Amino acid sequence: RRSAIMASLWNEEAECLSGDALDALHLAKLKKMLVRVNEMSPHYREKFERAGVNPYEFSSFEHYRRYPTFDKYEERESQARSKAELGHPLGRHITCDIGDVNRMSASSGTSGTPSFQGHTKNDRRIQNENFARMFKRIGVEPGDRVLFAGVMSMWVAGLPSVDGLLDYGANVIPVGALVGSMKVAEMAALTRPQVVMSTPSFLRHMVKSARQEETFDLADIGVEKLIVYGEPGGSVPEIIDELSQGYGGAAVYDAMGGTSCMNPIFVSCEAHDGMHFIAPDHAYVEIRDLQSGEYLPIEGELEGEAIYTGLDRECGPLIRFCDGDKVRITTDACSCGRPGWRMKVIGRTDDMLLVKGVNVFPSAIQDIAVHQQNALTGNIRILKFAESPTIEPPLQLWAECVGAPSDADKATIKAKFEEEIQRALRFKVEATLFSEGKMEMEFGATNKAKTFKKMYE
Repeated sequence: RRSAIMASLWNEEAECLSGDALDALHLAKLKKMLVRVNEMSPHYREKFERAGVNPYEFSSFEHYRRYPTFDKYEERESQARSKAELGHPLGRHITCDIGDVNRMSASSGTSGTPSFQGHTKNDRRIQNENFARMFKRIGVEPGDRVLFAGVMSMWVAGLPSVDGLLDYGANVIPVGALVGSMKVAEMAALTRPQVVMSTPSFLRHMVKSARQEETFDLADIGVEKLIVYGEPGGSVPEIIDELSQGYGGAAVYDAMGGTSCMNPIFVSCEAHDGMHFIAPDHAYVEIRDLQSGEYLPIEGELEGEAIYTGLDRECGPLIRFCDGDKVRITTDACSCGRPGWRMKVIGRTDDMLLVKGVNVFPSAIQDIAVHQQNALTGNIRILKFAESPTIEPPLQLWAECVGAPSDADKATIKAKFEEEIQRALRFKVEATLFSEGKMEMEFGATNKAKTFKKMYE
């Protein structure tokens, strides 16, 4: 069995790194990177001076925790300054010659302003290596037909994913989600891919669109694997089951990255017990307790905020980037036998609400919705009447029913849903239910379903 497990790894030596050998590699790479960014980036040099840290004296992980963290607001400020002062939008924290950048990608941006990431040829090489590790682990083979149904354009999970597929040797079908769910479904029916990649919400929408048109069933086209990313749905058992059934029993794998780490760096397995960390040589991950602010050793089971450092990035590395993910980690051996501790995303710290003194992640409400089997689809919209995260109960939300229940049945579903939220989360909600397909859904620039409905100017 061990031979079979090792055969499923692309880079056994790197993916199995642990203990003293991994610590030594991390310390060496961190030292080299800190010295390099200090010498090449005025942004980091000034930042390190203000924090009173000296890269030339770096020697331990404890010392690394004295270095200041990075966040999306600092990233955008740095990029605004570089655009004004240097004529490019990659930030004053760039650490390579601008002429060495041969691809730019962008995040969707929560305020309408994207943040940009540049990649050198070596950055893309490492990213493609991580994609190869992911594809090999889940059984994608060179030559497999892979339909990419994410938003391509400049999104960080768009063209870089296609690039990774091409480098791996897949037969890529780059449709792109912007043509609409029905057009992508039609192309899938015509090309018969073995693998489809997209966000969970878009893949669910594809199935519903195809069924409404009644021209073909995506369960009959031979899809063997679904690779999902960008949303927590890929690790929710009910959504995994729905996607698998909608695509004829396809296996579902959840993939994820960490900002600045040449993604992907996590992917789930058949056990669906968290996503394995597949890039220990390329990424350093810290976990910070949200209550105490203390940094937790990655051992046993723990929860906290994930902080990422990409160890090899040449263009614009983000030192100790606070990505906003609240995660649950376990280091116990997985039943699949593959190496790498595992992580589940609990919610987004920047999406967290405060309701009657209770910290609430929208994903917790969605989890309760998807557990109302045969009653609710799991699609919800939380109504926000002010910018503040503090909400006076009852929290108002919309929820989508399965099918078109009668008014009497809706009342029963509503009462049960509200009662379950009160019991599990300890605050009151006022839910408005919609028949399936009738609730207004909004998708962001990267085709992720929007959870919040803004009710204020």
